[in-house]
Amino acid sequence: MKRGHGLARAVAPMRRQELQTLPTGALLARLKRLRWCEEVREDSDLADQEVASVAGMILLKEDPAWRLAYADLKNILAEREHIENKP
Repeated sequence: MKRGHGLARAVAPMRRQELQTLPTGALLARLKRLRWCEEVREDSDLADQEVASVAGMILLKEDPAWRLAYADLKNILAEREHIENKP
């Protein structure tokens, strides 16, 4: 998956129940997308109109919705079966 730029970094919020139905690979891809979100609005090169156009989406890590989405995702992944890497 290529790293998105600007508005392509916006992530749709999902309820915890929806996340639990996704396969682990999809959860890991979502985790990667959440990590690609910009830290704070001040460091973003997006115009106010662009940010407003993705209202309801997660775009910035400073957004409480990002913290909730990230925590939910990490908790669900922690419950999944893990396979150890063998050297």
